[in-house]
Amino acid sequence: MPLLNPPNILPNGMHLIARYLTECAEPVELHRLKSLLQPPTLKIRADGTNTFDACLKALQDLRLVVRADGIVAAAPQLVVPSDVRAFGEALVLAICDGAADGLDDLPQRDLLSALTWWCSQDPYGGSLSWQEVQRLLSHDMGEFFTSFAIGNSNPWLAFVRWATALGFAEYAGPPGRASSTIVPDMTRAVRTVIRSREWSVPVPASEFVSFLRDSLPVMDGGRLATRLRPGWDLPPGRRAVDNALDVALSHALLCNEESGAITMGNPSDAPDKILLSDGPNVRIISVVMVQGAKR
Repeated sequence: MPLLNPPNILPNGMHLIARYLTECAEPVELHRLKSLLQPPTLKIRADGTNTFDACLKALQDLRLVVRADGIVAAAPQLVVPSDVRAFGEALVLAICDGAADGLDDLPQRDLLSALTWWCSQDPYGGSLSWQEVQRLLSHDMGEFFTSFAIGNSNPWLAFVRWATALGFAEYAGPPGRASSTIVPDMTRAVRTVIRSREWSVPVPASEFVSFLRDSLPVMDGGRLATRLRPGWDLPPGRRAVDNALDVALSHALLCNEESGAITMGNPSDAPDKILLSDGPNVRIISVVMVQGAKR
């Protein structure tokens, strides 16, 4: 069940199920769980699908929930914050897990493909609605763009919910019910990955970036980006500076530095150098200090 289809797989619905299972702290009968979270009085979609079943299946596919013989339980590795936004960002690691072996057998393959394209967009280029996305996809993929994971307006609407929940985009305005205009910005996704492990400081910039690329294969230099992007006609302007990290990843690192999550430096004796695309300029970094890291 790809996460972009059916569109009623919602991160907040997944959060509700996952939180109940972790707080319950013991396996629950499926029919009881469903009666509590989707009571019979709740209107079901005309096509027979429903949010509960779709969200539970998505949690199973991501190996966050275990279901057997009519019993449902949280997987041992499942940690559920009380805040739905924090839970959405925590899903990043589960969604990116397994991408090293390719996309063919992954239920999240369409979402990962779409994120790989999305993470090549310019965060300084303004907000994007479906109209702008159509134009960009048409340029990047030619006349066959409609067969891409977000090649029409329905999966685009699902993608908007996922990209904002996972920390790869921000709403251009208040996130209203029908809002579908977002800004490319992977700052929160990068921050989630940074916080997923313990660090010592200082960290060589090359090691730090390699870890980010391994954890988020959809970003510049990641496994999926390296595999998929050469087949797309991406304008060179989206990489502002030759031999530098692309604009999207550079922007995320600069924003995380501005918020205090990391500090980036360039001691003269550091052997490895990384170039950031800082607008039209180049910024050289060689070490990264992570907030709260061991010294």
